[in-house]
Amino acid sequence: MIKIHHYAQNKFNTFSEKQQLKAIIEQLTALEANLTDPQFRRQIITSILDCLKWSSAPVKEKLQGLEQITEDASTNEILELITPFLRAFKPDYNARVIDVIRYDGLKLKAGAKVPFPLTVIADDLRSEYNLGSIFRTAECVQAKQIYLCGITPKPPFKNLAKSALGTEERVPYKTVANALEAIKEVKDKGFPVLALETVSGARSIFDYQPKQSVAVIVGNEALGIEESVLRLADEVLAIPVYGWKNSLNVSNAFTLAAYWLSGIITDRNSIWQL
Repeated sequence: MIKIHHYAQNKFNTFSEKQQLKAIIEQLTALEANLTDPQFRRQIITSILDCLKWSSAPVKEKLQGLEQITEDASTNEILELITPFLRAFKPDYNARVIDVIRYDGLKLKAGAKVPFPLTVIADDLRSEYNLGSIFRTAECVQAKQIYLCGITPKPPFKNLAKSALGTEERVPYKTVANALEAIKEVKDKGFPVLALETVSGARSIFDYQPKQSVAVIVGNEALGIEESVLRLADEVLAIPVYGWKNSLNVSNAFTLAAYWLSGIITDRNSIWQL
């Protein structure tokens, strides 16, 4: 929980215009991070309204509309009110990590198993953000392992945590020189290897019926999967698209593929119920 700064009026009035604005924005940041805590919400809103009342005219003008915030407003109403101010006066607002971890594990059921846990071969991915999203999905579908091949980001990671949100610590991963090495390993374990790629002759992923655990290859964001790697795959699958763009973002494509190939979508007796 972020600390609430309770300011006395005489102290707050000594602040410069810049300091007053910064103090209120810090309180809004704390409010956003703790919206689901009713007691905290009441306390911080009271403090915000006091500071706004004591602020100089220029600060009040910049924060015009914030005075409408109330303690009995819903979380969504509060969020709609404060977000424009956070975006305007907090430079890192859109890039910062959003804390959604507090509810993790609530839907985890003891003994729950995905029908066919898959292995991921991440071949020459460029973006840590995409890789982080793949980690997050992989954890959600109980993936066995992720192979980090070629130029795919490797530890120590710089930005992966912003999209992985802790899942990089829960999914086993292995660094290998290239996808060929990863493919050999998974084939030696008896897993079919499927490539997710938009090439001529690729079969729709929805025509593939999962019957066992597989390894799925996802490739470079711009160049896709190299031909030499595609030739080693047991089958090439594509996700149908019906717009102008010929493919989905790699992390979005992986999410759809992971839920299909793991058997979660196709298993009518799946225990994964909301």
